[in-house]
Amino acid sequence: MNEKGLITIAIGKKYAVQARYLALSAMLNSPQTIRAVVTDTPEALESVFDVTIPYDPSLGSPFAAKTRLNRYTPFEKTLFMDADSLVVHSLDSYWQSLDKRCFAYTGDLITSGVWYVDVEKTMTRFGLAWLPKFNSGMFLFDKSEAADRVFDTAFALMQDGLDVDFFRAEMLPDEPFLAISLAQNNTPPFEDYGRFSRTLIDAKKIRLNTVEQTAFFIKRGKPIFPLAVHLCGRFGALLFLREKVRLFLHFNPPLAVLCTNVLTLFRSCLKKHKDRVT
Repeated sequence: MNEKGLITIAIGKKYAVQARYLALSAMLNSPQTIRAVVTDTPEALESVFDVTIPYDPSLGSPFAAKTRLNRYTPFEKTLFMDADSLVVHSLDSYWQSLDKRCFAYTGDLITSGVWYVDVEKTMTRFGLAWLPKFNSGMFLFDKSEAADRVFDTAFALMQDGLDVDFFRAEMLPDEPFLAISLAQNNTPPFEDYGRFSRTLIDAKKIRLNTVEQTAFFIKRGKPIFPLAVHLCGRFGALLFLREKVRLFLHFNPPLAVLCTNVLTLFRSCLKKHKDRVT
């Protein structure tokens, strides 16, 4: 078994395409990190992932796969990322977050309001002092009984069902089940000072260039300098498309040269047209 590595889930064509670019970004910006993927199309991803792990329906539905990562991972220490994420810098510093904990993530502790569930009612039902509000697009965990309890509890809760809002009205979200399990197992989030992965939800002044190792934005009034970015949110899909083009051209230099020449020719023609008009 490998000591540590990155894993993602790509079940379905859409997620396989996303995972390919996640892998390319890791190859470019954190090449020392071993890459693994849980997928139903291993033949489509084996060229960019070091380890392809066939999706096993007996372990649960695709929606539940994240709560079964402890069964899938080939690593002693695992960094999970959603497939619609990109690596911008070396991931080596992330492993330090597991020095004194079995499960590492960022988020906020909440005690009231509604977040997938009625928070107060859920806390009362499960005897919790708090509930972590977080995005499960990136977290780390180790191979331990403590981490197994977090995952197994979340999976069991998902099977039992709760009164939760479905993500985009179609997909059973994993966050509330993981959150309850993390609270039950007394595993709060940790402070990363803006270096951990962040989503682009409510982000402002976004500066992102995966090829040039640039990632910066303002979120909730705080500057964020993440080593990886989860490209969900209002502008996520558009920015992901742009970064996919950048990565594709970077890994295919002849096409990059061709595109550069075409753009140069187009600008030259445009300038000549303007000169004639004036």
